[in-house]
Amino acid sequence: MTRMSDLADEQRLPTQQNGTLHQPSPIDTEDFIAFGCLVLGSSATSTNDLSDETLLRMVEDLKRHGWLMTETIIESQDLQILRLYVQPPDVAYRQIDHKNAKLTAAISLLLTVVDVSPQTWLGAYQADQQQSFDPWATPHDQSLYYTFNNIQSPAPDKTLFHPRRHKYVREAMDDLLDPEWFTGLKTDLYPYQRRSAALMLQREEHRQLLLDPRLEERTAPNGQKYYYNAREGTILKNPLYYESCRGGILAESMGLGKTLICLALVLATKYHLPKIPAEYNIPPPRDRVATLQEMAITAMHRSSVPWEVELSRLKSYGRDFDNIRTMLESRGASYTIPVLPMRWNRNTIIPPPKTLTLASTTIIVVPRNLCKQWHSEISKHVIEDALKVLVMEDLRTILPHPEILRTYDVILFSRNRFEAEVRDGSDADGRRLPPAHVPLVCRCPYISATRTRDCRCLNADDVYDSPLKHLHFKRLIVDEGHSFTAAHTKAMSVATKLVVADHRWIISGTPAKDLLGVEVGMTGLDDGEADVNELRLASLEQRRKFSSHEAQSGAVKSLGALASGFLQMRPWYAGDSGESAAVWDEHIYRHEDVRKRTYKCFSNALQRTIQSLVIKTQPQDVERDIILPPLSHRDVYLEPSFYDKLTANLFTLVLTANAITSERTDQDYLFHKNSQKPRQQLISNLRQSAFFWTGFSVDDVHATLKNGGNYLAKEGTSCSEADRELLTETLKSAEIILSSKGWGMLSKSHELGLYVQYWPETSVEHWSFDGDGQSMMTGVSQLIEAQKYVNDRTEQDDPGEGLSGLGIKSLSTARRGDAPPEDKSKLSKTGVPSSSLLGEPSLKRRMPGIQKLGSPKKQTIRTAPSPDGADDLSVTTKRPHEDDRPELPEDSPYHKAKIIGSTSTKLSYLITQILRYYKDEKILVFYDGDNVAYYIAQMLELLHIKHEIYAKSLMASLKSEYVVRFNEEPQDRVLLMDVKQAAFGLNISSASRIYFVNPVCRPNIEAQAIKRAHRIGQTRKVFVETLILRGTVEEQIHNRAKRMTTAEHLDAKMLEDDGGIREIIQSARTLPLTDDEMSLIGQMACFGEPQQLWCREGWREAYPEVQREPKRRRSTKAAAPTRKPAQKRKKVILTPVRGIGVE
Repeated sequence: MTRMSDLADEQRLPTQQNGTLHQPSPIDTEDFIAFGCLVLGSSATSTNDLSDETLLRMVEDLKRHGWLMTETIIESQDLQILRLYVQPPDVAYRQIDHKNAKLTAAISLLLTVVDVSPQTWLGAYQADQQQSFDPWATPHDQSLYYTFNNIQSPAPDKTLFHPRRHKYVREAMDDLLDPEWFTGLKTDLYPYQRRSAALMLQREEHRQLLLDPRLEERTAPNGQKYYYNAREGTILKNPLYYESCRGGILAESMGLGKTLICLALVLATKYHLPKIPAEYNIPPPRDRVATLQEMAITAMHRSSVPWEVELSRLKSYGRDFDNIRTMLESRGASYTIPVLPMRWNRNTIIPPPKTLTLASTTIIVVPRNLCKQWHSEISKHVIEDALKVLVMEDLRTILPHPEILRTYDVILFSRNRFEAEVRDGSDADGRRLPPAHVPLVCRCPYISATRTRDCRCLNADDVYDSPLKHLHFKRLIVDEGHSFTAAHTKAMSVATKLVVADHRWIISGTPAKDLLGVEVGMTGLDDGEADVNELRLASLEQRRKFSSHEAQSGAVKSLGALASGFLQMRPWYAGDSGESAAVWDEHIYRHEDVRKRTYKCFSNALQRTIQSLVIKTQPQDVERDIILPPLSHRDVYLEPSFYDKLTANLFTLVLTANAITSERTDQDYLFHKNSQKPRQQLISNLRQSAFFWTGFSVDDVHATLKNGGNYLAKEGTSCSEADRELLTETLKSAEIILSSKGWGMLSKSHELGLYVQYWPETSVEHWSFDGDGQSMMTGVSQLIEAQKYVNDRTEQDDPGEGLSGLGIKSLSTARRGDAPPEDKSKLSKTGVPSSSLLGEPSLKRRMPGIQKLGSPKKQTIRTAPSPDGADDLSVTTKRPHEDDRPELPEDSPYHKAKIIGSTSTKLSYLITQILRYYKDEKILVFYDGDNVAYYIAQMLELLHIKHEIYAKSLMASLKSEYVVRFNEEPQDRVLLMDVKQAAFGLNISSASRIYFVNPVCRPNIEAQAIKRAHRIGQTRKVFVETLILRGTVEEQIHNRAKRMTTAEHLDAKMLEDDGGIREIIQSARTLPLTDDEMSLIGQMACFGEPQQLWCREGWREAYPEVQREPKRRRSTKAAAPTRKPAQKRKKVILTPVRGIGVE
């Protein structure tokens, strides 16, 4: 086979075909591109409907206009081969008009008929080896996920920087790559972190030219290189280059220290100033001859010399230049941008030029719930005073003057505070001055009968002037920056229109939706399960090929929005260049149609763009540098309790009654296409009910029984015999539920039931939901109330005196329940009570003074003592004297009372695990549903275990505070977190025990949740457990979710959109009840060990002694108002559950 390098030498040789010899005449093709051969004649294999005459006329027309040159290499009666040379539009563009639409169409048509094989070009034509020109973009038939996970690991090259011309950059890179470098950092960097930080510096400082992503390099038949724009159909002889993005996306996987990498970069370039744009870097005009000193300072500023580096170096040698330092600090480097009015007229006022001062400051914008965590990470990793940091979290905090602002190394913004700068140029009412500052005529009304106007016109002095717009910053970093994809948000407006920065970085392990590192998907696997590398490769291969789903998912579009918006990457971003920006979707995909977008697959432009934009280390390279502690993840299958079965059977009753009575037709059927919203709510309630559920009332069950009975008695229905038997069996199970006294009490009170052994006999009947004698069931809220009542009276002879009366009051409220504002027992759809289609039941009546879920806590929150004996100084207010309340005597009936179990199997298991480990390890519990968090929090309160709740409704500032406190305070042992909040850059490496109360059934969400703890900084083996009720719909859904492929998960927007899961829910059957479960003890899910109810460990800290104020001496000067006598018994006020309350 002929080598491509030999084609140029051989193309002038005479060729022979069918006995005809033709010697090509020499032509000048220097400004032309060898495009291909046009094969004509009866021996040619035609792939089009155009006649030879038509093609020749087109060729002649193109030749006449200078667009084409031809060279005949074979000419006979039945075959003619012409070499075509195309003149590209970037050559001789002044002499030839390349905008002629007719000629452009002719060229496009010729593209479809030419033969571009090297053999034909040499005259060795063979019909079966003909090679057509591909007019569409070269395919990159790989998925975005596969492309993202095959980005080359960082390999910084410091030889790109000259030792003298780029002295300071070279030194900074040497520092980053040097394992012994510690200037400013407390924490040692891992090698992969050094390489990532050094590559970030290289991207910032090395002005690399990259081929225009709209072009692709192709090879002509004669070996010549040319450049082709597939979407526009143009051929260029010379490449077009754009400067690479001087920033990008740091996409290191979750838990690998992206924060530390950024801090290392900031420290290494602490004194490096941004560069003055070339068009504004001119010597300032002077009205006199400057001194040598002034000229030296100006030259240093124009070159952005980091003079602080040199002065610090000289100071370390004992040479102090304080006077020079003072002079340089007082004369900050700046440049002037002339501002031209948008439109000239006789009233136009030329605005003053805009002056920007250079600042080596880095702006870091983080989500508000991560602001305190970032501040904590800076304190943790950076030596004190190594960085001067300004934290702007509160909306009320005002930015200092630009001259003060530029003295900071880092400005840490919460996102909402950063967005607040959008008010620049407006007054308090949002009014803005016109762009050209055209003077306005006052038309305000006169004051009364005077000729004085009550002027309320916009005054320039009232307009807010943001200090940010007066500085040219070193860099702008946005943590979790995937939220900056929307072009018209306030944050984007501030980032692109107000802030001027040399370098822009997005920090996110998931820069687009579902775009995770393959190693994150392996997080849920146990270490001993299989070879992780093989599993990674297998996972990548499963998602290697491009799918049409990617064009619809929005992930690719999000990356394009980041490139064209925040990162300002050419050519996707036009800026002030005067060019039009390239359209992302036009060139990233291979479209096999001139006019329409067909999204057949990606083009090579995607791979080139991502490689130049994203910094990510391959997992095998990370593992060579660091080994995280082992991870154990297992599913724990629990036998459902009696009440768990009742709840499951109630949902089965609703699903079965709806399917049969609606005869699976029309909108009354939950699985009808128009019943999506109620179906989603019911299935959400069904999944949450595996923990505990009280959403069904007695009236709901009666209404469903009545509806089902009426249907069975109705004649003329299309109900099959199998459906009739199924409905009859399901209705019988509902009658068992109605006969349960305990279920009726729990349903009315919305309480989670707890079982207590050896309750004092004198008051047991007044506190019991069910049972009497040695064991009884009552609500958790009632137990908290009773616990506080007795604990506050241990100094009395009978601490429980009056406990019966309190029980009567408490139980009457529980028995009465809340009167519903409307009849929720009515059927919303056939066989479906309205309450089953609502959200979680209201729990706000459960405890007096309960706080809203996520509301800030007061300083009187109950807390348990620190396991290691540390004083809890951050939350609990110290008492002025020791708590001398006595313990209960051993023979006291209150000392014998024990909590032995609950109505929820999952709660009993979870509490047993927490009690086993909380003194030695911190515990992270992921929940789905506020009620679940509420029940767990109440149990932890009852057991005096200190905890925090990270709920969706929590204020962002409190979210950040809770995470930092949980990580740093030894007394915080348990963190309850909404699993939907687990994917936002949180670092909870202090936790080593993780529990999923319900299966997540979404691998990406579960993996991201686990990564909150299994990350750098973790020093213990991490144990993860997912709690599942055996033999229930939950177990079947979990098993189906584990079998689903990644493509099936992506296709199922909601979990029930998957056909397999829909079938599982539709075929749900009632769970059988055993004879043992008819007894009180048989209905209980036992704790691992009985737990003392009164005066248990930590009770004094949980219920601080109330100090009575000393009586004041009545003043003799004035009569004091009459006061009511103090009551002997203080009012019972329950301390709210920690940070939680549900409406």
